[in-house]
Amino acid sequence: MQLLGIFFALGAGLFFGILAPTTKISYNLGVGVGLAILLRYFIATLLVAPLIPFQKNLLIIYKNNLFDFLLITVGSIFLTSGLLLSVKYIEVSLAILIFCTYPLLVLFFSIIIDREKISNNIKILFLSTFVGLFFVLGPSFSSLNIFGFLCAVVASIGATTMIIINQKMSNKSITPVQINIFINFFNSFFFFFILFFFFKIDLSISKISFLIVLIPSFSYAIALFLQLLAIPKIGQTNTALFLYLEPVVAIIGAVILLKETLTKYQLVGAVIVLSSLALATYLSGKIKNDSS
Repeated sequence: MQLLGIFFALGAGLFFGILAPTTKISYNLGVGVGLAILLRYFIATLLVAPLIPFQKNLLIIYKNNLFDFLLITVGSIFLTSGLLLSVKYIEVSLAILIFCTYPLLVLFFSIIIDREKISNNIKILFLSTFVGLFFVLGPSFSSLNIFGFLCAVVASIGATTMIIINQKMSNKSITPVQINIFINFFNSFFFFFILFFFFKIDLSISKISFLIVLIPSFSYAIALFLQLLAIPKIGQTNTALFLYLEPVVAIIGAVILLKETLTKYQLVGAVIVLSSLALATYLSGKIKNDSS
């Protein structure tokens, strides 16, 4: 396994983990969801734009693979809008744990669409994930904001879409830079249009609030780029495994920065969810490597 790929994946997990707690802090300081989303893609576009002149046949690649580029972009829209909305309505730790169950959706896709055979061990591990989620959501279910919960699920669907399509695109030798350019440019225009014509972007925030919301914006740009770099080098499964650093960083950040607390049941559930998903991801990758 390439050390550089591992470094990219761990870096992606770290920067993805920073997103949720710092976004929540910016909300508490008066930043709106619309501004947070728009800044996320605008900054990512600025960072990736200088790479455009170095891309050969970029427009031809987009034309020949337009459906794949649109699909992965829709996934990014679901992921971004779902996650940024969810942390506004429910605690960061809960939103992240719900969001990080996207490997379950990847599993269902593999079974239903790809007709992939899943071992009993992996089935048991994913069943234990549901048990862990019961512990996580149980104590707060009566007061859980349903809209926030559904937004976290939408974000999970978006992550699933991006992982599946990105693997398909990497098999076609489409590079992470080409994907990044398309996603960020498209979404910058898309969200600007939606927010400008149908909503109001509140710019009347303090300088400190603006600086705080820049942290998740830059973190997103770095994290997405590192994730797209990691997948071609170490594969989809191994990248997903190292990305389990994300919920750990996010939950620690929520506890330290936002003073969130997990009950004993929720803490046990979080350990069950993360350990089950990580082990299932590892076993799934091991089975694929052995079969190949």
